[in-house]
Amino acid sequence: MSGDFVTAGALGGIRGSLRRVANDLEQQNRTVSALAQQTQMVNHWQATAFNLQKQLAEWQAWGRKMKVGWEQEEQVSDDLRQQLEQAQDALRAEKDRGWKELNELNEEYNKLVREFNECVRRFNAIKDAPTDLAKAHARIAQLEAQLKTQKA
Repeated sequence: MSGDFVTAGALGGIRGSLRRVANDLEQQNRTVSALAQQTQMVNHWQATAFNLQKQLAEWQAWGRKMKVGWEQEEQVSDDLRQQLEQAQDALRAEKDRGWKELNELNEEYNKLVREFNECVRRFNAIKDAPTDLAKAHARIAQLEAQLKTQKA
């Protein structure tokens, strides 16, 4: 009987050892499972980070391309602004020249009107005093001479 107790004790010890081994294996399985989940999560975040880096590179390339385009547009705008200023300056100069010509023509016109009015005044003066025909002829000759000297 004592042999049975020894065998039972030995079996109990073995059973306990097997329980501990089973518990250790179960704990290791849980650890492996947790590590597998964490590995999956790391792989997911690593793939996400890679995709974000790829998108960042694409956006940076796009940004560089847009910057080059922007700089070209600025250059074109500067060129157009300069051309506009030159055209406005030329227009102002032409406008000033036109006003100068107009003023000169107006002065010439006013001078001719004054001369014509003087001729009319003298004609009326001669017409109003026809008493002496010789005086009138002399007066006309005098007026013609004055006109010639004024024109010269």
